[in-house]
Amino acid sequence: MVPARFVFEYSQRSLAILERLEPEARRQDLLTSFALLAASPLLLIPFERSRPGHPLFSAADDGKRAVAMRSLDRLPFIGNPFCPASAAARWRFSHIIQHHNDPHRWSDHDGRHPMDPGAVNSITSQNAAKVLRVLRNALAHGNIVYLNGDGREVAGTRVEYLAFLSRYEESPERREAAETYRLVVTTEGEFLRFLKAWASWLSGLPAEDRIAA
Repeated sequence: MVPARFVFEYSQRSLAILERLEPEARRQDLLTSFALLAASPLLLIPFERSRPGHPLFSAADDGKRAVAMRSLDRLPFIGNPFCPASAAARWRFSHIIQHHNDPHRWSDHDGRHPMDPGAVNSITSQNAAKVLRVLRNALAHGNIVYLNGDGREVAGTRVEYLAFLSRYEESPERREAAETYRLVVTTEGEFLRFLKAWASWLSGLPAEDRIAA
């Protein structure tokens, strides 16, 4: 059926698919791949279609959604409707200052590996828009790394964490001068829980008056 509210109804349908197929993904030990399969459209489409510059954007049909998406700049990531305070320990936000292309040698501002005990984790001070932007950019550019329980990329070991990298420099000049990346890390199970909560939040955003009528 052709949707009246594409982004909202797509999110609802994605949530239904996630809940229907999750047991099978768990049975086949494909939970990480399953989560990433759902993540790209759920994080790319809403942000892209909410931009006034998008070719399919309509102020009459998409204005309220665009306002709601902009409100993410004022919403803390931890303690929001799609990431409760109880989930804080399962998320990390830091920076990779050196060796971004070698997960074993990642180094933050303090010279520590960002997954080591005691390394800086600023997730509780980040707003939702910043964290979601890292996830969105990482998915768009394939900057995703599977990590094991020790926070390292070791082939053949069990996946425990998903790491998402996004270039930190916002201008061409800064990109030429450095190779700094924002890094968001979360557990395999928490990422899937977050996706379902995010899809639920999107599908509950207010409709335009024309569509509501």
